[in-house]
Amino acid sequence: MISPIRIGGLASGMDIDKLVSDMMRVQRMKADKLYQERQVLRWQQEDYRSINSLMLGFKNSVFDMRLQATLMKYSAVISGASIADVTAGSAAREGSYTLKVNALAQQAVKESGGSLSRLLEGLAIGDTISIGSSNNEFVINLDGVEKTITITEGEYSIEALAGELQHKVDTAFGEGQIKVGHTADNRLTFQPAGDYKPQITLKSGENDALEALGFNDGDTFRINPNASLKDMARRFANDPFDTGDVIRFSINGQEFSYDLSEGGADENKTLAGILSDINKNAEAGVTAYYDSVTDKIVIKSKGYGVGAEVSIQNLEGNLFGAGGALQIDDGVSYGKNSEIELNGVVISKNSNKFTIEGISFNLKETSNETVVINVARDTQGAFDAIKNFVDEYNKIIEAINGKLYEERFRGYPPLTDEQKEAMSDKEVELWEQKARSGLLRNDPVLSSIVSQMRTLMYQQVEGTGSVYSTLSSIGIKTKDYKEFGKLHIDENRLREALNNDLEGVVSLFNQSSEVDSQRGLAVRLYDVVNSGITRLSDKAGSSTSLINYDNSYIGKRIRDMDKRIESMEEYLFQLEDRYWRQFTAMEKALNEMYSQSMWLSQQLMFWGN
Repeated sequence: MISPIRIGGLASGMDIDKLVSDMMRVQRMKADKLYQERQVLRWQQEDYRSINSLMLGFKNSVFDMRLQATLMKYSAVISGASIADVTAGSAAREGSYTLKVNALAQQAVKESGGSLSRLLEGLAIGDTISIGSSNNEFVINLDGVEKTITITEGEYSIEALAGELQHKVDTAFGEGQIKVGHTADNRLTFQPAGDYKPQITLKSGENDALEALGFNDGDTFRINPNASLKDMARRFANDPFDTGDVIRFSINGQEFSYDLSEGGADENKTLAGILSDINKNAEAGVTAYYDSVTDKIVIKSKGYGVGAEVSIQNLEGNLFGAGGALQIDDGVSYGKNSEIELNGVVISKNSNKFTIEGISFNLKETSNETVVINVARDTQGAFDAIKNFVDEYNKIIEAINGKLYEERFRGYPPLTDEQKEAMSDKEVELWEQKARSGLLRNDPVLSSIVSQMRTLMYQQVEGTGSVYSTLSSIGIKTKDYKEFGKLHIDENRLREALNNDLEGVVSLFNQSSEVDSQRGLAVRLYDVVNSGITRLSDKAGSSTSLINYDNSYIGKRIRDMDKRIESMEEYLFQLEDRYWRQFTAMEKALNEMYSQSMWLSQQLMFWGN
């Protein structure tokens, strides 16, 4: 609400603005009190929600303690760790196991029968060639490494020229990298010398050597999966890479179709694009890729074992099938199962990862010899879990007690905006620390929650069949009463209990029963924590609730306070406007009186003359 600009006191000489401001200051104290009360509610809401967030985190810890797998841990040690990784779960049994890996599970695979890249072959250059200063230099790029090749000037036969080039290439890149040869019709050739197929690209040098050798700038050995299939067909015109204008094939029953004709929908389709389409088809269930190391297309099933398959059928064109550009024939390839001997029993699985008798296996390689797996109870894991639980319990107890016993400074109400302007930032910070202190002191909701939690920690769990039926029996007790229920662990006693009767300690925490006295401590505590979270949410909302728009008790009070503040501001605006209208009327009356007085004075002076 915007206040109008007012100017007063011209007739009376009074500072009307200050008078109205002083009169409103007393009235505004009522509004300030409402603002302060709302701020206190917001601070309380933040404090409740902070505790609620801690309770949610603690709830997860308690939930874990309800699970047998959290405490009933086993360790598995394998004598031949290189052949498999093994992990013992809560269902494992102690003892020794023998393991022999006869075979690993395999995917179904279809791949190119040979290298896809073609011989880098030039045009026929005649029986002899003359190399001079104008045509003796060009560049070879081998997997990103560029070297300038300078041919010794002279007259060469095709055999001698190939030998000269081989010598220069070996000098530049080292022997065994690039093989230079020639055909019977006088064509020079370049190709990788070994099984690995690096990228070989020819580039022009300072003079026109490439043209003299029968090549063009940019000629390359390696296929480019990102080039269009039409460009690749032109590039390998002398080889069977012309796929035709229409390509149709199916993989595991999923059909793929492409129109590569001029103006067709897939005129510029690339090999990489086709592989991507195959991978995106979830029903095909395969992974297809170009292996740049082997220079082959590889299509693998996503699954392993005898149930996995890659079935390819070429329907039209020359991409797949016998003699096809990708050198992948029609037919079906099946996966293979893994096979192990566990305690002498042969077991076949369709994966290299599986679980038997609570032991999880991840096979890595086959073995000719039998190895031993020793499974033993992991009391250290149970010890760590219990210690972590106690630490989390102590954190929540300390946090709640910190709020319950925090000192309240009633002489430090929330600051008004006017008060903040008169103070430094540090003074405001220190003031608000005291103003926020103790807002949940002796709070009945928090008191009830912490009381229930503390009482529960002293209770006995009946029906466990173990001497370890209380926390104190396994070395977990309170000490100084001033710590308000904080737990302490006698580590020696706890380890002794775990070693003597692990099942009994586990039952102490997670035993299930319809009878409350027979339910494990973590099972009971989970219900108490859940109830506490609900009560805190009802009181102030959760940490994910909107600040003022939840249906909690404090949320409703804040909304009600918002309405009262809005009404109060409207009242103050109207009151201030009324004050100004009254002073304005006074000014007007004084002005009229002064005008009449001046007129009478003028008349008296006239008649007196």
